[in-house]
Amino acid sequence: MARLLVLGYYGFGNFGDELILSAVQDELASIECEAAFVVNAPSQYASPVCPRHKLVDRHSSTAIRAALRECDYVMLGGGGLIQDVTSWRSSLYYLGIPILAALHNKKILSYAQGVGPVRRSWIRRVVRSVFGRMVLIDVRDDASRDLLLDCGIRTHDICVSSDVGLTYLVALRGEPAAATRGASHIVACVNERFGWTAEETASFLDCLGSQSAARLDLIVLFPAADLVFARAVRERLLTTSELIVSPQPLALLDLCGSASLTVAGRYHMAAAAVAARSPLVALAYDPKVSQLADDCGFGVIQPGSSPQEAARRVHTGSIRSVTGESIERISQTRTDRIARLKTVLERRNP
Repeated sequence: MARLLVLGYYGFGNFGDELILSAVQDELASIECEAAFVVNAPSQYASPVCPRHKLVDRHSSTAIRAALRECDYVMLGGGGLIQDVTSWRSSLYYLGIPILAALHNKKILSYAQGVGPVRRSWIRRVVRSVFGRMVLIDVRDDASRDLLLDCGIRTHDICVSSDVGLTYLVALRGEPAAATRGASHIVACVNERFGWTAEETASFLDCLGSQSAARLDLIVLFPAADLVFARAVRERLLTTSELIVSPQPLALLDLCGSASLTVAGRYHMAAAAVAARSPLVALAYDPKVSQLADDCGFGVIQPGSSPQEAARRVHTGSIRSVTGESIERISQTRTDRIARLKTVLERRNP
């Protein structure tokens, strides 16, 4: 049975990365393999559901070395691990361990991986060295594929699926019953990285709610990064609001499913709205949000727009839910991704 060591930004309280951890565990449980997941503070988790899975403390060099010795494959396990915008050091961590593994004759692969933006030429060279050694390259979107092509990876070696958190949410949601949406219920997740101040963000949300006396649920998915800003926004809102911190995935799907509009200031807030078939507009704080919008067919607001102009575009534009055809296509990428990984692992154990 193949043994995998799975790397990710797991255990730091970000809804998106915890969702990805659950999603990768769920997909690997459907394959005959063992998996060790490198996480921050393993004691915060209950035991993995699958008995073939275990957790490894990312801060224990002894545990990491032991896990490397025991594994057959090292996997980059989803999310935007390879980028140098928020930190170039994190890219070196997620690229360094696979290089070390390859030097010890371990196979390496990526799974629904986001790649980019990568602006530094020397990191691009490291990306080419690492991904060029992989037995499977699966990325979450076309932009990640295109960046790898720019780094010198060959086209036929790259598979494009979808974000693993998105496909997990789609599977959790299933085929929803006819939605009972509040005529004036807005669900919003805000993010300081978009570039608006707290006052400007509150003004935008108030403009959205003013025409319908809307009720607003303000969602915080990454408290360490967003809670202070969300509270500052809420203090400035005229619209009646409730602050909801770190909802569970099913609860978030229910919130989006009942909303007349979801405003997504985090990537996986947009993913939840897609899965819940909620009317959606996203704040494109990062290129990955625009890429997801292009893939799924929802609207985005780009940085530089004024709050009033952005709200006017939402009111006068056609804000729609993602189509059933898009949901079916997303679901199929999950099936295809699992099949590809299974084929790779079976080559070792024919």
